[in-house]
Amino acid sequence: MKTAETTLLIDAMIFGNLLVLLAVGLTLTYITLRIPNFAHGDLATIGTYVAYFMYTYLKISPYLSIPLAFLISGTIALLSYLFIFKPLADRGTGIIGLMIASIALEVVLRSSLHVYADILSETYKVISRGFLFRDYTITLGTLSLPYLFIISSALSIFLIFSFYILLTKTKFGIAMRAAIENPNLAEVLGVNVNKVYAISWFLAGGLAGIAGAFLPFRITAGPEVGWYMLLRTFASSILGGFLSIYGAMLGGYAVGFAEIIGIYFLSKPPLNISTAFRPAISFIILIITLLIVPEGLASKIKLEKISKLLKTVKRTRKQ
Repeated sequence: MKTAETTLLIDAMIFGNLLVLLAVGLTLTYITLRIPNFAHGDLATIGTYVAYFMYTYLKISPYLSIPLAFLISGTIALLSYLFIFKPLADRGTGIIGLMIASIALEVVLRSSLHVYADILSETYKVISRGFLFRDYTITLGTLSLPYLFIISSALSIFLIFSFYILLTKTKFGIAMRAAIENPNLAEVLGVNVNKVYAISWFLAGGLAGIAGAFLPFRITAGPEVGWYMLLRTFASSILGGFLSIYGAMLGGYAVGFAEIIGIYFLSKPPLNISTAFRPAISFIILIITLLIVPEGLASKIKLEKISKLLKTVKRTRKQ
C-alpha cells in the first residue's frame, strides 16, 4: 500500500476513534432521559482544557491527563444530571423542555470556557485559543504510526469489549439494559433506575472528556472545539441508532471514514471541492439517515424481547 493511502487510512481511523468516544457518550445520555444533549460537545472541550493545563503548566504529556479529563468531565456531566435534568424530568418536563435546558447548559458551559480562555491568556500570557499538541510517532519499517493512532485505537477496542462485558456479563449491566428498555417495570423489580442513570451520565461525560484530550492532536483547539464536533457526534449516534451503544460505535467509524476519505477524493480533480466543505459530509449523512432509516443501522439488528430481559434481571437478583 502506498504511503499516502496508509496515512489516509490512519487519519480516518483516528477520527473514527474520536467519534466513537463522543457518540457512545451522547447515546448513553439519550437512552436515559430520551433527550439529545447539546451540551455534550462542551464536555469534550472541558477535557481539552484539562489536558492543556497539564501540558502547559505541569509539563505532563496530554496522554497522561486522560484519567483526570475523564474524571472532571464525567463529574460535570453527573452534576448536570443530578441538579438540572433529573429534577426537571421528575417534575414532568417534556422532551422539548429538557432539550431547551440542554441548550441553555451548552451556552453556559461554552461561555464559561471562553472566560477561562481569557483568564489564561491575560493572566498567564499563554495561547488559550488555536493551540495544538505535538505528537510523536513510532516507526515500524516504512510505516510511521502516531501515538494518537495507537492509544486511541487501544482505548476504542477496550471500550467495545468493556461495554460488551458490562452489558452482558454483569448484574449492573443487565440492570442497566432493563432500566433503559422499561424503567418503570425495572424499578418494580428492584432496579435502582436513578443510580443506573447517574452512572450512565458520568460515563458519558468521561468518554467525552477523553475525546477532548485527544482533539488538539488533530484539530486546532479552543472553547468552540466541542461545538465544532457536535454535528459529527449527532450524525454518528443517529446513523448507528440513538438507542444503541454498539450502533453508536458503528456510526462513529462510518462517519469518521466517510469524512476523511470522502473529502480526500472530492478535493481531487475533476471536482476540486474545497476541504472547507468537509463538515457537509456529516450533515449529508445525517439528513439521509433521517430520511431513509431514522431508527438507525442498529434497527436492522434483532433485539431481545423486554420480557426476557426483565426475567434475567429477576433471576440475577435472586442469586
